[in-house]
Amino acid sequence: MKNLIISFFLIFICKLAYAQPNINLSTHATSFNAPVDIVNAGDGTDRLFIVEQAGIIEILDANGTQFPTPFLNISSDVSTGGERGLLGMVFHPNYATNGFFFVNYTNNSGDTRISRFSVSTSSPHKADPASEKILMTISQPFSNHNAGDLAFGPDGYLYIGTGDGGSGGDPQCYAQTNDELLGKMLRVDVDQNVNTAPYYGIPPSNPFIGNTDYVDEIWATGLRNPWRYSFDRVTGDLWIADVGQNNWEEVNKQDASSTGGEDYGWKVMEGNNCFDFDPIDTDCPSGTPSCFDASYTGPVFEYAHNVTNGGESITGGFVYRGCAFPELEGYYIFADFSSDNVWAIDGNGNNYIFNNLGSSISTFGEDEDGEMYAASYGGTIYRVTETTTQLDCSCPVNAINDGNLSGTYSAQNTILSTGTVAAGQSVVFNANCIELTSDFEVELNAEFCAEINPCAPFSNTNTSTTEKK
Repeated sequence: MKNLIISFFLIFICKLAYAQPNINLSTHATSFNAPVDIVNAGDGTDRLFIVEQAGIIEILDANGTQFPTPFLNISSDVSTGGERGLLGMVFHPNYATNGFFFVNYTNNSGDTRISRFSVSTSSPHKADPASEKILMTISQPFSNHNAGDLAFGPDGYLYIGTGDGGSGGDPQCYAQTNDELLGKMLRVDVDQNVNTAPYYGIPPSNPFIGNTDYVDEIWATGLRNPWRYSFDRVTGDLWIADVGQNNWEEVNKQDASSTGGEDYGWKVMEGNNCFDFDPIDTDCPSGTPSCFDASYTGPVFEYAHNVTNGGESITGGFVYRGCAFPELEGYYIFADFSSDNVWAIDGNGNNYIFNNLGSSISTFGEDEDGEMYAASYGGTIYRVTETTTQLDCSCPVNAINDGNLSGTYSAQNTILSTGTVAAGQSVVFNANCIELTSDFEVELNAEFCAEINPCAPFSNTNTSTTEKK
């Protein structure tokens, strides 16, 4: 029987010290038509998929060259203009094997539709437009606040952010009406009912199952118009950028340990500020808490409506987890569509603003390696860069699968290990990011040290077998 001092589901050890970054946006590709989302397939092809509002999805290769034909064109089924259109896309975590991806678009009746499509059997660069399976259709009372993003969480479930139905000030108080899907974060399991309607199921851990006052799909409430949200690929935390009404834009953060059920406060609160002093006067359900009630979850960051150090329409981004720009490691990076300001927030609560970057940033995206991109609504795709330090990230992840480890292992980017540090052994990992799986073990009377250093090429000081992939 082994005596272990380390036994975890998955440990990430990465650079945690923050230095003030110097963010820049460099042109990666041009000539797109109103791009609103950037996604990767996670299938090892290094392609970026550019979602255009009119209903077309284009492809860029790893060098930024656009493919000659679109991946998907459903423009005849999409109502576009203003805040309507094809607004979001996400690939199934097992896309490489099942070929499924999901889109969020406004149909020709003006309602939100969440659908699943499949890749074509004839080409990996084309989707099958006839493969559509409709998961849900959400009635939209007004033309704005359609939200539109989609994201898979580390739990494998699909998260669907919905706007409050539109107009201004949420006149029907949908965000606080819990038998409505509007103004919410929904969570569904797309691996249930794969071949039969509704093509999804309810995760058994959703917070309101069995509560007749809530719709089972609801994960969180109190959102106005979540325009882009994302999961930190290291910590699993969920970051939600919610567009404000008159005065404040906000960033909400849900820790990976959350069991759901948060109420982010809209339409009672706008950020950390009271919006509706008497929410149950004419529109909100009886029992809706008043301003500043402890039941509301406030944002981790907010900014006012001014051009100099704020803006008027937030565009959410990602926590940077790439290799090329180590000074960006761990920062949540986002922008304002109106002011062209870009922010970086670190894990210590510090924030840095960068004025006049890009033009009308409509979305951010990640490639398979965690490098970040942004899109100008005018058609330019930018790469998010940093002017202090740039690394050569051609080195792959180094997988150390030995039964027994010994010596010092170094890598420029990431070390992934499933091995064992046996009693009497001393092992050092030296890399920019270190991932230890649930099989990784350190026995008693063994020494293990993790050193964060992004500059070393891969090496091993003894003759243990190593494998690169």
